[in-house]
Amino acid sequence: MKIILTNWINLFGVFAGVFAFSVISTLSDANSSDNIFQAILASLFLVIGYGLMFWFLFIILLVVLDLLLIVPYKNYLKIWLVIEWLIISSPFIYGVIKYHELIFAVGLGAFFITQLLREKYILRKIL
Repeated sequence: MKIILTNWINLFGVFAGVFAFSVISTLSDANSSDNIFQAILASLFLVIGYGLMFWFLFIILLVVLDLLLIVPYKNYLKIWLVIEWLIISSPFIYGVIKYHELIFAVGLGAFFITQLLREKYILRKIL
């Protein structure tokens, strides 16, 4: 059960990465006249509001895959974390390739990095 509680690392990392990318891309858009407050507010609406279904499914998939892959097979933790990343990320990899949306690529990178950080946290604190 303690392994499931480490999912906060993924949630925080993906949220922070996508939010920071959204703020920076909003401020750097030449066609936009947004100030910093508008950029932050628009990014919050994008990440939380528009991504509400994503966050719901992301959390459910993390918990289910942790219960199926990681909890029973702790010996191959890094392999299972990478497989978990591939399973959850596959629709977003498709989105990056087909639609050329960089925000998906940022989310994928943040999720991969947080999976590696999560491995270290699991090995150090829980096992």
